[in-house]
Amino acid sequence: MKMKKKSLNFKNFSAISKFVKSFKLKDFNNEKKVRNYFKFFELKTLLSAIKEDKIKSNTKNHLVAVDKKEIKPFKPDLNDLCRLHWLVLARRAINTLEFGNGISTLFIADAKSILANYFKRVPNLRFEKFFHIYSVGESKFYINLTKKRFNKHLKKHVNFTHSKIKIINYDGKYVLKHQKIPNISPDLIYLDGPSLNSVKNKKFENFRFDKICRVPIASDILSFEFFLEPGTFIIIDGRSANAEFLRYHLKRKWKYFFDQKSDCHYFLLNEKPWGYLNKARLNFCLKDKIKFF
Repeated sequence: MKMKKKSLNFKNFSAISKFVKSFKLKDFNNEKKVRNYFKFFELKTLLSAIKEDKIKSNTKNHLVAVDKKEIKPFKPDLNDLCRLHWLVLARRAINTLEFGNGISTLFIADAKSILANYFKRVPNLRFEKFFHIYSVGESKFYINLTKKRFNKHLKKHVNFTHSKIKIINYDGKYVLKHQKIPNISPDLIYLDGPSLNSVKNKKFENFRFDKICRVPIASDILSFEFFLEPGTFIIIDGRSANAEFLRYHLKRKWKYFFDQKSDCHYFLLNEKPWGYLNKARLNFCLKDKIKFF
């Protein structure tokens, strides 16, 4: 019988919380601290290779993300993955919306399983599912690759959505937009998709994204910005052009931080709570303290 991970065997969440609080955002740029985090949560179990990981790639490093023919999954970046895992636990994220999918989906789901193990459900909050990740992807191929990495225990913490992408004109700017998004209220959003090739050989007003000189810019968050509750947190992995686009167009009181070393952008919806339900959510997730940076 497979042994339960140590992180699921504590009497309550206090030991997890104490360990998580010993880290700061910048610590995930420190290899030694990342290894310590990785070991504590036994995250090596999440990195079992699938056959597609062994595909040989001849694509040059600077072209991997834009090569239309590249099918080899990205090599895991432990700093990024452990940072994501930590953010879910540190913020006790109830529902996470992820654009793009891969090993990141697996790490987020693992953090959700830890929260679910100790909290089950949170009273007086209105959610269809607790401690869940909703992952949206443009490619059925990569969604199926990601599904292969999931064991039975973690599958119950994730929903996958396949969505076609279209080019639209948003306030005079060419951007990408998913045509299908989960109808949820996320408190954590991870933006790492779509790719440049999500709309292959398609153009809008003679503009195309599937060129190696382009950068992907998605507008989806703007469509539901006013449905996001105070305290919502957005993580953008790289994609500086997309981060700048959102900074320019977001209308509410967002606090922004760019971690240059990790090439990550962060947005925090720093507003007063809407009412008692939002207060209850913040009290659970952040101990009623929106300030994070």
